[in-house]
Amino acid sequence: MGLALHTTRQDGRAVIAARGSIDLHSSDDLRERLTSLVDGGEERIVVDLTAVDFCDSSGLNVLVRAYKHARAHDAKLTVTGAYGRVENVLRTTGLDRFLIEGPPAGDTTAEV
Repeated sequence: MGLALHTTRQDGRAVIAARGSIDLHSSDDLRERLTSLVDGGEERIVVDLTAVDFCDSSGLNVLVRAYKHARAHDAKLTVTGAYGRVENVLRTTGLDRFLIEGPPAGDTTAEV
């Protein structure tokens, strides 16, 4: 399965709902969408991973680079809806500390 992206705007933020797998073959689509939103002046971007069943290192790389690109433009990028394998990879790599909105309970080191 590939990756489908749907962008909406709600409550002053751009929400990208992703569906499918974020991997070497599909991560460029996500990168392009995130870059265009940041470059277009969006200040709050949320990537909804609820319908994403797989994310490899190329997908993680896109999320990290987009996070840094957003910060460089005084914007905020977060992810929501990660579960199962996707949540596990975010937690295992420590990326949950800054990609998932709000630090985990007791964690005060949410900045990178």
